[in-house]
Amino acid sequence: MRDFKELEKKLSDLQQIARGGQKVVYSATHLKYGSVVVKLFFKTDARSQREIAINTEIDFDCVPKIYETGHVTYTDAETLYVIEQRIAGEELRKRLEQGKLFTLQEAADFLTQGLNFIVELEKKKIVHRDIKPENIIISANNKVYFLDFGIARIIGVPSLTKTEALMGPHTPGYAAPEQFNNLKSDIDSRADLFSIGVVTYECLSGENPFRKGAVSHLDILQRTETITPVSFRIIGDTQQQFMGLLSSLMGKFPSRRPRNATQALNWLSAAKSTFQIAETEQ
Repeated sequence: MRDFKELEKKLSDLQQIARGGQKVVYSATHLKYGSVVVKLFFKTDARSQREIAINTEIDFDCVPKIYETGHVTYTDAETLYVIEQRIAGEELRKRLEQGKLFTLQEAADFLTQGLNFIVELEKKKIVHRDIKPENIIISANNKVYFLDFGIARIIGVPSLTKTEALMGPHTPGYAAPEQFNNLKSDIDSRADLFSIGVVTYECLSGENPFRKGAVSHLDILQRTETITPVSFRIIGDTQQQFMGLLSSLMGKFPSRRPRNATQALNWLSAAKSTFQIAETEQ
């Protein structure tokens, strides 16, 4: 098996950009592929293999493409690596940290792209389960890209989370109640609808409605189950239909959300017909 140093010979400008419990991520320039991201998984388990399988199978223009996968020796251990397309743009989390909020027009465009992404996931019977600002990049022309299928679920395929587990994989503040409560029979694309609703709300208000004021992980989860995000007026949302859609997306129970992303897009189209946006905002 070749060493990671051999792989490095085809890479320049290698810089670590992230490190988590499952993998370390580098940015680099590849001799053949150009600007790339290199992911090195600390262990080759079923979840990392599923992430790669999903990324390899799908061909969405809003998801980075995988160029190459394989195994190398890294820090004296056999390591799974992935080389994927690097998206030029700004991480949504960084934009929020800078206080850049969406206008109604920007929010509607963002949500449209997010819902179209979920429509494509539904066709593949995939639930992303981790839509959040850290996993979203917005390019210079406002195209939205979605990253990281690390905790994605494929409906109809054996679950990687034990049925008796008290909690399912999630990011507190963005995961729907049925997801973090590990209610497997209730988890479908409506969990992703919940997440995209929360992210859109945060991009308009500057605050995650469930994280604000929380003192712990469990407190965030409790707030997600009990707090109804405050409705507020958005300039141009004259009949508050857009805010009403966000409230529906963030419904506590799946049955209170749109039944799928296509229905959510239809509701969004109806809301857009009521917008009154000044020319300076278009």
